[in-house]
Amino acid sequence: MRIRHYTLIALLLALAPAQLAAIPAWSRKLNVTCNMCHTTPTWQLTKYGLDFLKNGHRAEPFKLDAKDQTLENYFSLIFKGRLTSDQFDGARTGNAYTQRPKTQFELHSMSIYSGGELSDRLSYFAEFYLNENTGSTSGSNVVQSDASRKKLAEAFLQYNLPLGDGKENFLKVRAGEILPEILHVFGVGARSAEQRAVVLNEALAGNLNTFRPFSRQQGIDAAWIGKKVDLTVGIVNGSDASTTNSIDADRNKDIFASALVNLDANASAVGAYRYDGKFTNYATKQDYTTAISFKNSFNRTGFMGRFIRDDWRVVGTYFMGEETVNATGTVAKNSGYYALLDYNFTDKLGSYVRYDRLDPNTNLGKNEVSMFLVGLNGLFFQSEKSGARWQVEYSMKDTYLGGGIAAAGTTKFSDGRIFAQLTWGF
Repeated sequence: MRIRHYTLIALLLALAPAQLAAIPAWSRKLNVTCNMCHTTPTWQLTKYGLDFLKNGHRAEPFKLDAKDQTLENYFSLIFKGRLTSDQFDGARTGNAYTQRPKTQFELHSMSIYSGGELSDRLSYFAEFYLNENTGSTSGSNVVQSDASRKKLAEAFLQYNLPLGDGKENFLKVRAGEILPEILHVFGVGARSAEQRAVVLNEALAGNLNTFRPFSRQQGIDAAWIGKKVDLTVGIVNGSDASTTNSIDADRNKDIFASALVNLDANASAVGAYRYDGKFTNYATKQDYTTAISFKNSFNRTGFMGRFIRDDWRVVGTYFMGEETVNATGTVAKNSGYYALLDYNFTDKLGSYVRYDRLDPNTNLGKNEVSMFLVGLNGLFFQSEKSGARWQVEYSMKDTYLGGGIAAAGTTKFSDGRIFAQLTWGF
């Protein structure tokens, strides 16, 4: 007998299975619970949490207490288990949809988070996945023999240099596998919804360049941290964003810059971000021993804002950019945005709603991607040693058949997903 949708939703709520973005190791080090750095359970970073991040995953940018340098204060294990149910648009045809399983159990990942001060000025951070499910089935598309992969998601050293008295102004330099920090705090890192915003997380449909703003790349950045303003510049390989931990495949490096202005004591802020890159299209993708077809000079400009109060926040971004799409130099303009509202009813129950939109070519119609998402999240428990968080969300995503950066689409598809996750960390 087919399980009805409302029955499945009730089951997911009963299971109360989400992303535990807090890292228990740092709770142990600071002798506090998760809500010191996060407004639980919707999980936005508090003012203290934002300072902890920018300081280099440490409470103060230049303070070192040797007695805190114990293994349990630097390492956490994070476990994620998921249950999903997909409701594909009835207009979809083909085995990829008509025979695709609608409900899946998934041990999504087991990962190690590690970071903190190494000396009075040097610190580090690393996020390493011992296992991450790839979404592959038991068919021929399984990778690494077990439908999972191991990866180093992010890893860097950070050096802090005091300016003046060093209490409110300092220069920091990060080097390694990095993500622009302004993107981390505007929808990529600690967040209410498990599914990241489309404009941040998805490449432009039909584009050979798979760059997306959420792209960890190898490089270096430097930031001036002030009381009200943070300014950052960085240079990265500009490697293929769809390949984990790859290095550069052309002679060009990409650059980015950002500015963030803090508006009040609750960490309300506005910001701007710019990325300029060059992606070389070879006869064989990313193989520089083959002929060059053309070079894509591309960019993204983003504007961001958040208004935060004790129990709720409004967050949004707007991005626009350009891509060179062929050897004749044709340029396609893109745009996208997301807007989110979340609310904490108590310190154990919260809700959120978000709308996303991404247009890969603003001169064409019927190629946009949009998504509406709503959800609940909360805490099973939290302590100075460990914690567990649950999340249930429903999304409806609209796409167009064949729509992308080079062509308008035809049939519109609306696909729904029920998503539940349980995250436990130690």
